Amino acid sequence: MATALQPVERRSQTGPNEQDQSYEIALLHAFREGKREAYTELYLRYRQRVYAYCLRMLGNAQEAEDLFQEVFIRVWQRAYQFTEEKSISGWIFTIAHNLCLNRIRDRKEHDSIDNYISLSSSNPEMGEDWAARIQSALEQVPPENREPFVLFEYQGLSYQEISEVMKLTIAAVKSRIYRAREELRKILEPYYRDEQ
Repeated sequence: MATALQPVERRSQTGPNEQDQSYEIALLHAFREGKREAYTELYLRYRQRVYAYCLRMLGNAQEAEDLFQEVFIRVWQRAYQFTEEKSISGWIFTIAHNLCLNRIRDRKEHDSIDNYISLSSSNPEMGEDWAARIQSALEQVPPENREPFVLFEYQGLSYQEISEVMKLTIAAVKSRIYRAREELRKILEPYYRDEQ
């Protein structure tokens, strides 16, 4: 499932395309009526985005794979809970958000102080690979700022969808994305200067 994670092309800030949203809601209704192929199509539409989100949040491919699978198990089990005032992507990423936060919380409870220090320290030997530099820098950004940044830049969610997923105001979402960008800029600035 390892794929290169790239920021998505920005779409309008109003959210997903109405036609896509209607189609996805129809798929969910079909699944509720017993059509498994409808669930398969929803899975295929979201699997890469959900895996990429989990990987960005957790920084570990094996954990991301496990959690990504758990997200779709929950989608299967809770399809009846979806309400149409939310977008399908917002609902799926809310599930992923909650599972990632639980995993991060569990990880913190079980990590020794030595593990915590080594995870939070930067790796000066990142080499010339900008993707590795960016991932390493992202891991240093606090989760409360990293998550909205990842949802916006890598998953293409709108401010409104992120506010629904994280249960924040739109202003708080924008502020956290701004803080994440500033933190990333500070972390990556020395590498950028070295490249010039």
